[in-house]
Amino acid sequence: MSYLGQEIPKLGFGLMRLPMLGEDVDIEQTKQMVDKFLEAGFTYFDTAYGYLGGKSEEAVKTALVDRYPRESFQLATKLPAWAGPTTAEEAKAMLQTSLKRTGAGYFDFYLLHNCGDERTAAFDKFGIWDYALEQKEKGVLKHVGFSFHDKADVLDELLTKHPEMEFVQLQINYADWEDSSVQSRKCYEVARKHGKPVIIMEPIKGGLLATQPVADILQKADPEKNLPSWALRFAASLDGIITVLSGMSTLGQMEENLATMKNFQPLSQEELEVIGQAREALSKVPSIPCTSCQY
Repeated sequence: MSYLGQEIPKLGFGLMRLPMLGEDVDIEQTKQMVDKFLEAGFTYFDTAYGYLGGKSEEAVKTALVDRYPRESFQLATKLPAWAGPTTAEEAKAMLQTSLKRTGAGYFDFYLLHNCGDERTAAFDKFGIWDYALEQKEKGVLKHVGFSFHDKADVLDELLTKHPEMEFVQLQINYADWEDSSVQSRKCYEVARKHGKPVIIMEPIKGGLLATQPVADILQKADPEKNLPSWALRFAASLDGIITVLSGMSTLGQMEENLATMKNFQPLSQEELEVIGQAREALSKVPSIPCTSCQY
């Protein structure tokens, strides 16, 4: 059965952790990364109103929009109604700011940013659910959904209340799959129960899943595979996925991820067992460092 975004290649370029030169985005390296990404056949770019204080959206214009035909890629951005606006007009103006910064003309995927907890109330208060649909009717937005950080039962309530949302973006990685706080598996299952395709964020957990204590386990299982590849393939092996976002900061990271995903192979049963061992090792770590994902 087909679903929204099924045809989109399963690696997305997350533009939250772009290479920097001091306080500014390293535009030349970003251009090279964009070029390699598109040349390899990948097309999905993800930014947000607040990423890098707006510099991420500005970099999108310079490195992508001004250099490639608009129909050759999908661009997603997000509106954080809880982050500053005091009126509906101010919240709605965030979309216009994103359009101006990116010069994109329209967004293929538009997200209400970081629903869950007390943040959802801002989207209700300012009428952003209806506003997004109005903009979709005008062709400014092609598809509307939301990103989410909260428990699975909250997601169930939200999707029941807003069946008009076309997709959900969730934090999914093998470390958080059974985590009682993040509830990756449970949230994924709720989204699929509601028939919503999923965009995956934080598949490598901010790089954590390329470090100890999982390194020894994964390298022993297959010394030829780079560590992030296990995490990317775990996420991309799930059904109903639009794409798996990776926040790449260097050309080297881009090249590694492209090598993994260009000829993507789902995890085998033996590899899933190795992932289980890595998950068990992570569960013994007293605390997991912040990934600086700005959520």
